[in-house]
Amino acid sequence: MPKFLSIITPLLLACLLLGACSSVSTTPSNSKTSPTSALEIATSKSFADIPIAATDKVDIEKSLLLNPGEYWIGRAVLKSSLKEEEAFNYYKNKMSDYDWTTVTSVQSKVSILTFEKFDRFAAVQIQSAGMRGSAITITVSPRESSK
Repeated sequence: MPKFLSIITPLLLACLLLGACSSVSTTPSNSKTSPTSALEIATSKSFADIPIAATDKVDIEKSLLLNPGEYWIGRAVLKSSLKEEEAFNYYKNKMSDYDWTTVTSVQSKVSILTFEKFDRFAAVQIQSAGMRGSAITITVSPRESSK
């Protein structure tokens, strides 16, 4: 039994620490927004400087967010109702509204768009998700120093 406690105690501690670090906004009880919707809204606001189509859903389980807000880095994984070509055109046109500059773009079975904004790069990968639309992964990382 002590071995079991030595394994489970660090896991519980890690869960408590992660729970304490998360900051998901809550909605007032009189709001018509469901708890799931509130979480989705808070999550999409965390990726503040990229466009996310109104019908797209952030896959929280697969996404990785460091430093939420305007200067976030990490990975946003989206389930989109847009077909691949529509999603490609959406990001090609909308990223500039968020001050991202296009670096390169390749449209194919798995399309990639690369953008630059100050000292960060964003890679948008778009692929088919069958009849449901497309799967979009947006990875944002800081520019590596040249030293």
